[in-house]
Amino acid sequence: MSDSSGAAEGSSTPNPSETQEDVDMKMLNARRMVELRKRANINLARKNLEEQRIQREKNRPSDRDILLRALTDRGDEVLSVAERSYPKEMAILIPRLSALIKQGKVTSITGGELLQFLRSIGMRVSVSTTISVEDHGKFVSLADKLKKE
Repeated sequence: MSDSSGAAEGSSTPNPSETQEDVDMKMLNARRMVELRKRANINLARKNLEEQRIQREKNRPSDRDILLRALTDRGDEVLSVAERSYPKEMAILIPRLSALIKQGKVTSITGGELLQFLRSIGMRVSVSTTISVEDHGKFVSLADKLKKE
């Protein structure tokens, strides 16, 4: 009986080589988990950086917005007419004018200056104009005033 009880004791006690294999497996699994966590953190950091970059791009004003802020005295009207008349050319000019504004070389552009510039480079932009005169406290177009008289 002591023989059978000894065999039972031996079978219930783990073999030292099996214990070492279990420890090795646990350590390997732990290393894999650490590596997976590192990869997950790196991927999360990359994702956050990409989201921040996209958010900055959304918040950054476009070249056209920068140019519009610098335009005065009907400059926005001249720009709109020029964009309708010459869309391809203005797609090139707007970023370049915006770059000059960003660099501080140009601070403001009046509608007349923009119109003169566009005409000087061969873009025939025509902006509708009216002459108004004051008649009894009201502004009336010159054509209407001349018709009345």
